[in-house]
Amino acid sequence: MNLKWLLLASDGKLDRETFWLTILSIFFVSMVLDEVGNSIFVEIGEDKISFLMFFITKMFPRLFGILILVFSFFVAKKRVNDIGTSEWLPIVYVLSLFLPTFLLAAGQSSLFIASAIIPLLITFYLGLASPSEE
Repeated sequence: MNLKWLLLASDGKLDRETFWLTILSIFFVSMVLDEVGNSIFVEIGEDKISFLMFFITKMFPRLFGILILVFSFFVAKKRVNDIGTSEWLPIVYVLSLFLPTFLLAAGQSSLFIASAIIPLLITFYLGLASPSEE
């Protein structure tokens, strides 16, 4: 399977297994990058870190997070093509992935937990829905 097609194309269909492997893989890579960056940041120390190291340890994982949203959209779009549901679902999915981070940054921790459930529900719907019969 072509990785460029999998992560950056909206045409085609995606079966359940490939959907789950792709979604779990991109989120695992994102979490590992974030954890490695945080570990390096703590190890060096906040008062001793240079701008370049700050960018690598803190900003690079966040920039990769934007790519995660793009990859998630295209993976969800292919899955929607397979199950034959609303074309708006990938957009709602990506917005729901971004919403908990936005609410946490805005200091709305009480809404954070509730908003974190929405992307989980959509992910399970996409991952468990049966393909449409055409």
